[in-house]
Amino acid sequence: MAERNIESLTRGLAVVEALNRRAYTTLADLHEDTQLPKSTLVRLLDTLISAGYARRISRSAGYCLTDRVTLLSAGFQSVDRIVEASRPHLRAVTSGHKWPLAIATLDNDAMLARYSTLSHSPFALDRIYIGRRIPLLVSAMGRAYFAFSSDETRALLLSTLQGSGREADRPALDETYIARLVDTVRKDGYAVSGPVQDDRAFGIAVPVLKGGEAQAAITMRFIRSAITPADAATQFVGTLQKTANAIAAEI
Repeated sequence: MAERNIESLTRGLAVVEALNRRAYTTLADLHEDTQLPKSTLVRLLDTLISAGYARRISRSAGYCLTDRVTLLSAGFQSVDRIVEASRPHLRAVTSGHKWPLAIATLDNDAMLARYSTLSHSPFALDRIYIGRRIPLLVSAMGRAYFAFSSDETRALLLSTLQGSGREADRPALDETYIARLVDTVRKDGYAVSGPVQDDRAFGIAVPVLKGGEAQAAITMRFIRSAITPADAATQFVGTLQKTANAIAAEI
């Protein structure tokens, strides 16, 4: 009986984690993410709904978590004050401008998405997963962080990226490209994500600076058919920089 209870709890937590990765999650998505039978998922979802941790949106949209899940972290003191400080600021921007935002911190040789407002935005086409590792030289957040890192940090990152063998890190082998990228981002004060095949969205990002060096990066995501990168930068870079400064002031 104890083993069965442990297995049920483990499966329930896996469903909560899967629901947390998207604004809305269909049963098919949950099945793909967890590899649990759909009949099991339905029972677990019914339990989460009864307990107030999830709700069913519709047959097509699927399910989402409720604010009650924040109670699960009420006693958790994060050592990463950057992410904790960012939450109200990012939510306020999405509330006012509707576009989704995300914050990421460095994770060895990539950026790690730590929090996003996807669930608060009506314009969330893509999926920025919490815990997803994002390439440094392709993503807007990675470029913003990289460009505003110290010379020593950039050198260490380049050395790592040059030996990774990953396609997304190939630009690290081109010294001219890297120098131009850093100069452009530092001059502009923001970065735009690189072209990704079949990507219907793009990001504009700014660093969260402390002592003149990047500690994190925040990005606002846009639908390509709705706005151009140039127009998005004109309209929102100031807001992003103000938000980044507010986060930095609290860490």
